[in-house]
Amino acid sequence: MKEYSEATRTVRSELRLQSFLPYILSKLADTISVELSGIYGDEYGLSVPEWRIIANLAQHGTLNARQIVDFAGMEKSKVSRAVKRLTVRGLLTQQRASVDNRAKDLALTGAGETLYRAIVPRVLAWEKTLLEGLEVGEYRDLLYLLEKLGRQLHLLNVAPAQEWGGAEPGDKPWAAA
Repeated sequence: MKEYSEATRTVRSELRLQSFLPYILSKLADTISVELSGIYGDEYGLSVPEWRIIANLAQHGTLNARQIVDFAGMEKSKVSRAVKRLTVRGLLTQQRASVDNRAKDLALTGAGETLYRAIVPRVLAWEKTLLEGLEVGEYRDLLYLLEKLGRQLHLLNVAPAQEWGGAEPGDKPWAAA
C-alpha cells in the first residue's frame, strides 16, 4: 500500500489507464450504471436520466429542473427531455413556481411514487449483492474517500459544494434485505 500511495503523490510522466483514477472511476461508474439500468430500464421502461429524476424527487420532494441538474449531476438538456417524457407518462407533474415564473416545480404523481416504491427494493437488492465483496469497514472507508475526493474537487473549483455520499451513522446498506 505504501508503494502505491507514494507513486500517486509524485508527478508521473507516463499515463497508465489501469492506475489513472479518473479512468478507473468513470469506467466503474459506467459499468454500474449500465447494469443497474437493467432493473429500471428493461423492467419499467425508464432511462437513466428518468430514474435519476424520479429518485431525486422521491428523496427531496418538489424540485425545479435546476435543482435536479445540481443534485443528479446531469446536463440541463437531458433533464428537460426526461421531464417531458415522465410528464407524458403521468409520473410527474409540473407547476409554475410561485417564486420564479420562469421555473416549474416538479413533483411525483401517485403513479410516480408507486413506481419508485416498486423499483427501490430491486435496486437495493442489487446494491447489496454488489457490496457483498466488501467488508463493512471497507464500505465505510470507500464512502469516506469518495466524499473526500468530492470535497477536493470543490476546493479546486471543479465541482459545486454538494453531498458526495458517505454513510450516515448506523447506515448499513449491505445489511438491507
